[in-house]
Amino acid sequence: MKARQIILVGVVAAIALASGFFLAQSLNKPSLPQPGQAAAMPKELVEFSLPDLNDKARNISEWRGKLMIINFWATWCPPCRDEIPLFISMQEKYGGKGLQIIGVAIDKKQDVENYADFNFINYPVLVGQEEVLAIMKQYGNRLGTLPYSVIIDPQGQVLSRKVGAYKRPELEAMLGGLLPEA
Repeated sequence: MKARQIILVGVVAAIALASGFFLAQSLNKPSLPQPGQAAAMPKELVEFSLPDLNDKARNISEWRGKLMIINFWATWCPPCRDEIPLFISMQEKYGGKGLQIIGVAIDKKQDVENYADFNFINYPVLVGQEEVLAIMKQYGNRLGTLPYSVIIDPQGQVLSRKVGAYKRPELEAMLGGLLPEA
């Protein structure tokens, strides 16, 4: 009887693992709005304020008029850490052409500050805890999966959402059609 229970638990675990894998794969694709698509997620910039690493309250609307990539991340998240050098290089390359990356960390402020200093993050980093989870949910990330990025056009329209880390070719292709001479 014990062996049957162990086998049953193993089968259920394998099914759950496979289901999670396929769900993650479907959520990992950047989404662009499709004509006639019913949208339960916001189509516009969700207003929020969070402190930056200098404890100054920053409102997301400060960057309205720029192409924004809002990247939700944490220092303890390996895919987040893998993606940050890409964002640093994109900010350096396209910042003068209207791109603004905003990092939103769900983490302890000191950990984020140490990480940002060590890695020379060249874009604003905002920090929070539960309030960041609430903001991510407002932007459509109901599971709180990290990293999570939202691309917003200069008029405040949500262009894309992505669960998981961007790769350079994917992000370059996305930005190519959105920035002048990108």
